[in-house]
Amino acid sequence: MHVSRHPVLVLFLALVAACSGRDKSSAQALADTVGAAHRAAIVTRSSISYDGGSVASSGRISGVVSFAGTPPGDTAIIVPADQNGCGKPLTVQLLARSNGKVANAVVWLTDVRQGKSLPSQRRFQLTNDNCAWDPQVQTVVTGGALNVVNYDPLAETVFATNVATGDTVALAPFTDDGQVIPYDKLLRTPGVIEFSVESRPMSRAWVVVLDQPYFATTDAAGAFTIDGVPPGVHHIRAWQPMLGIADGTVTVTADGTATVNLQFHPTARAISGTG
Repeated sequence: MHVSRHPVLVLFLALVAACSGRDKSSAQALADTVGAAHRAAIVTRSSISYDGGSVASSGRISGVVSFAGTPPGDTAIIVPADQNGCGKPLTVQLLARSNGKVANAVVWLTDVRQGKSLPSQRRFQLTNDNCAWDPQVQTVVTGGALNVVNYDPLAETVFATNVATGDTVALAPFTDDGQVIPYDKLLRTPGVIEFSVESRPMSRAWVVVLDQPYFATTDAAGAFTIDGVPPGVHHIRAWQPMLGIADGTVTVTADGTATVNLQFHPTARAISGTG
C-alpha cells in the first residue's frame, strides 16, 4: 500500500547529458531488448512551422495497424521479484497484439503543415507505479510540459534518452512515493524520448513529440481514427517501439472517410492506403 497519493512537487531541474556522466554507448546498452526503437529518425522536423486554424470540408482517416511475421525478440519480459526490487514479479509487455493487430502504435501524418488547431492540452503525465510505466507509449505536442510522477518508495535514477541519437537528454532522481518531477523543456522539439529507470532498464516508456495535431494511438484492436484532415494525398506513418516504422499514403476527400491499413513486416515495412 502506498504511503501517499498526493504528489509532492519536487523542483528539480533536469540535467543534460553532458552533466550526467552517461554517454551514448551506455544508453544504447540498455536498449538491446527493443532494438528497433533506437538510432532511428522516427520524427522528422519540418522547416515549415505548423499553421493551425480551421479546415473547410475536412475528411477523416480510419485505419488498422497490423504485423505479419515473427516479432524480432521476446514480446514480453518477465522478471522475478527477487531480481527487480519491486516485491513482486514484473512483466513488461513490449508488443501487444490481437489477431495480428498491433495495439499502442502511434500513427501520424508527416506532411501536413496547415490545418486544424493544435490540442489545447499542454500538460502531460507519465507515471511510475509498481515498478512499471503508464502509459507505455503516448503522443504529446511541442510547447507542453511533462510531469513524471513516481509512486514507488524506492531511490532510483530516471533517464530520458533521445531515441534518434542515443543521447541522455535529461535525468532526475526518484527518492520518494508521491514525487512529481516537471520537465518543461524536453518537449520543445519533435522527436521520440525514451524513459527508463537505472535499476530496471527493461521497463521503459516512450513519448512521441509532434508539432501538429494529426496523430492517434491504436486501440487494443489495432484501430485508429484521425479527424479534421485537409483533403489531398498524405503520407502516413506508424511507429511501435519493438517493430519500428511502417509508412504509407492515403487519399482524403472533402467530407469523406479514407481507409488505410498499415502493416509492419520483417522485410517490408511500407504499404499504401486508399481513400
